[in-house]
Amino acid sequence: TMMAAFGESLALAESVGLDASVMLEVIGQGAIQSPIYALKGPKMLKKDHSPNFPLQHAHKDMKLAVDMAKEAGVEYAVTESAEQLFQKARDDEDLKVAEQDFSAVFESIHKESKSEYSQKRRSE
Repeated sequence: TMMAAFGESLALAESVGLDASVMLEVIGQGAIQSPIYALKGPKMLKKDHSPNFPLQHAHKDMKLAVDMAKEAGVEYAVTESAEQLFQKARDDEDLKVAEQDFSAVFESIHKESKSEYSQKRRSE
């Protein structure tokens, strides 16, 4: 769920004309900073999704957690939404990111976005 929210935030920043590299610096100095953002953020901006943890495995784990929460009667809407985003990315035959790093969900976010920046990024 962190990667889904992070990816959406970076896509938003890029789409409204903010420098995503500066956004990474700001995030890295704030209360929400996380080693995963520092590690994955610069790579995401360069479309480098060399696998450390494949998206398909991240999705499997998220799906297991969502199913467990449903069975336990626990509200899990945020994780369920992220799981659906990961599933869409995993199953996308055009993107072919299932075996790439889980940060490749960022490419699916851009694919689904209608911003001019996202359209340009897809064509690069």
